[in-house]
Amino acid sequence: MPEPSLPVLNSKEMNCVFCDKTMFYSGENFVHVCLEQSHGTLCYFEPDQCWFAASESTALELGKRGLKFHFIPRSVFENANLTEFVCDYKEEDNKSSQVS
Repeated sequence: MPEPSLPVLNSKEMNCVFCDKTMFYSGENFVHVCLEQSHGTLCYFEPDQCWFAASESTALELGKRGLKFHFIPRSVFENANLTEFVCDYKEEDNKSSQVS
């Protein structure tokens, strides 16, 4: 796996440290999000330089890499009624809206 590189605060662009896909960026929340099923929901919160992982194995791997992280168990998502969450974000749509 590639060594992680941390983004610049409010960087807007970051590739996932696990799958290398472009992460969705929420500027109002300063968070990068990857929803790739192979590693589960993974977020990077810029102000704290901290990762949030919904998969226990992903969280453990972040720990092995020496990265600050929080593991968010499935029960948290279930309590928030987010067990069937589907993101409609498409990279192509995001790029075209930035050009306008």
